[in-house]
Amino acid sequence: MTFNLKEELEFTKSELKNAKNDIKLIEDKLEYCQNRLLDIRNDKDDIKKRLDRYEILDIDKKLEDADKLKNDYLKQKHRLEVTKELLDDSREEIILLKKIIDDFKDCSVFNFIRKNYPESINKHYIKYEKYGKYNNYKDKL
Repeated sequence: MTFNLKEELEFTKSELKNAKNDIKLIEDKLEYCQNRLLDIRNDKDDIKKRLDRYEILDIDKKLEDADKLKNDYLKQKHRLEVTKELLDDSREEIILLKKIIDDFKDCSVFNFIRKNYPESINKHYIKYEKYGKYNNYKDKL
């Protein structure tokens, strides 16, 4: 029976040694897997940060484009308003000039000699003297 116990003890020792080796191998694999998992999590966090940064850059670019479009729109709108105002002023001046021409057609030679000009010409000079092109002419009347 001692022989059996010795063999059994040897067998148990070898099984214990094999079990310890298996445990060491499993612990090494566990440590490797934990390190790998940690690396993957860090990579995931880095990728998420980069993605967030690129999304922010994309949003900033879109905002810049929107601001540029808004500024372009406001410039065009201002140009339109200025052009419309100039056209309206020109239209008024043309109407007044037509009236002046008609008044001069109806004027006699004696009115010219007496420098008795139509009232519409005075209205024209008063209204459009802001342009400066009629300032000197008014003094000659």
